[in-house]
Amino acid sequence: MANYKDIAKIANVSIATVSHVINNTRFVTPETRKMVLDAMEKLKYRPNLYARGLAIGRTNTVGLVISDIRNPFYPELVQGTEEIAQKNNYNVFLCNTDYDIKKGLNTIGALISRKIDGIILASSQVDDSIVREVLDSNVNFVMVDWGSRNIRVDSIAFDYMVGIEESLDYLITLGHRLIYFISGPKERKTSQIRINNFIESLKKYNNKNLKYKIIEGDHKLEGGCKAAKKILKEKDIPTAVMCSNDLTAIGAMQVFIENGLRIPKDISIIGLDNIKLSEILKPNLTTIELDRYKIGKTLMEFLLNRINNNDLPVQKVIFKTKLIKRESVSSNKNIN
Repeated sequence: MANYKDIAKIANVSIATVSHVINNTRFVTPETRKMVLDAMEKLKYRPNLYARGLAIGRTNTVGLVISDIRNPFYPELVQGTEEIAQKNNYNVFLCNTDYDIKKGLNTIGALISRKIDGIILASSQVDDSIVREVLDSNVNFVMVDWGSRNIRVDSIAFDYMVGIEESLDYLITLGHRLIYFISGPKERKTSQIRINNFIESLKKYNNKNLKYKIIEGDHKLEGGCKAAKKILKEKDIPTAVMCSNDLTAIGAMQVFIENGLRIPKDISIIGLDNIKLSEILKPNLTTIELDRYKIGKTLMEFLLNRINNNDLPVQKVIFKTKLIKRESVSSNKNIN
């Protein structure tokens, strides 16, 4: 394997000059820099970035921790994160926890041991033990705050209430009075927030003879299918179903259609996330949008700000949600 001495010999420069070119530690004339780079190319030399990072106290790598690599919620978030990272000469390690706290802790430990410059916690299953692990390590980090933790850390949060209120207004204006909500796992903070927002939004419709029921799902396609099968066993089938995410809604749609219900003529469905798949379904899915690409960009921008200036005030932003109207909702013609 080639080393600095080999490069210096071919480029006819000193070893110190080679070091300055590779590490950008001192000005080197363009002509000399080109000779060194040409020699590196001839020898197929690739610098040891990890060792270089340790020497200068920065590795130009960050970790992005997500809950479920199979969930279509995440690709645009990852894309936004990587775009900002690449523009700033950073690499991103993508880590998947599968909603497992122990795996999450092991992942965080592995990232910290690699001496990375920062961590983005974008998993919806971030236990307080994981947050403490990162805090104790003194690694720069930013997180998606799926619930109030009362800690001073850079974070983004979501205002689901706006989109959920818009969805209920839309359904009730169209005559729907029996509305079911398929939630995520009730022990998760992200699910609790959406359930509470749904219930809170219903309060202003006390005079509308509105009835509702909450069915627990798992934020996965399979959970949507199981919840829909439970709904079909109910004495009174709802005219509209709101779902805690799009995968749940897609699973529910599949079961309803297989059992002879027409969407939206017999039952209307609304999801949450606005994943790409929701646009190409037939009928395509009415949903509540979260701008995941912008979320990913913001998380990476926050982290770079913190890496470059640790004395910054705490950075926080709240992303609004909004209803995207498509084909999976229509009026309830049976309303009295």
